[in-house]
Amino acid sequence: MAARMRAALATALLACAGQAVAGEGEPDWLVRAKAEPARVEVRGDTLYYTGNISKASTQAFDAAVAGIRRGQVTRLVISSGGGDTVEGRHVGRWVHRMGLVVEVDAICFSSCADYVFPAGRARVIRTDAWVGWHGNERQFAVLAARHGVTLADEMRRFVPPNTPTAQADAFVRELGESLAVTGKDEADFYAELGLDDAFAVCAVGDELEERFGFTGRKGWGFSVEDMVRLGLANTVYLGSGRYEQDSAGFLRYLARISAEDCRQLLPPSTPSPDHGTHTR
Repeated sequence: MAARMRAALATALLACAGQAVAGEGEPDWLVRAKAEPARVEVRGDTLYYTGNISKASTQAFDAAVAGIRRGQVTRLVISSGGGDTVEGRHVGRWVHRMGLVVEVDAICFSSCADYVFPAGRARVIRTDAWVGWHGNERQFAVLAARHGVTLADEMRRFVPPNTPTAQADAFVRELGESLAVTGKDEADFYAELGLDDAFAVCAVGDELEERFGFTGRKGWGFSVEDMVRLGLANTVYLGSGRYEQDSAGFLRYLARISAEDCRQLLPPSTPSPDHGTHTR
């Protein structure tokens, strides 16, 4: 049952957000960032993580960091296109406990941006690297509030066409059960970091196209100053210009929105994963 619920959640997340970055003739940095399992190794005082975020990658991660105590490693250099949300929080919690600086080598997208990047005590984005978001597990509640429907009805939108009613009902039920667990874990995670998750969820859906006219972008991003306004303090970009104007990855893949845009995009309140009370 747990495996089926996780599968239902993964299906719906992908349907809502789409793949991170895909296409033929992918650049080498992207191929490495999507490697499965990820390559994880410690060299000196630095932990290197390159590849997908998944159960298999977590096994490699746990093996690499086994026995490490706070202070032995001071920095995580990561390049990841994202992946599993639960595993992303696993890595993020360890980074937070160890008090690491998170340094983005080429890309930190999706669950990497949702959970690993925010977990650092400071954040560094290398020249031409980029950090982008396209939603988290709260996105279903945000979309339901935006559309004025129940959470169950919103989840039903992601059922494939022509699915028999019994199977559709089972999908919605299992997705709801999964979100009740993982959504609480996500909320607990951001509370541990002392952060509001607005940066990770505010522009889900068609907002980038309908409100701002962006097309063909994989997600959204912020200037360094706006990341700080959204709680991601101690963030720097190593390029020669302003991050949102200088980073080749940002310019190619992301739609820039401001912190104010992000706050305004969120409905005043959104239903919690248990379909009951409302949360900010």
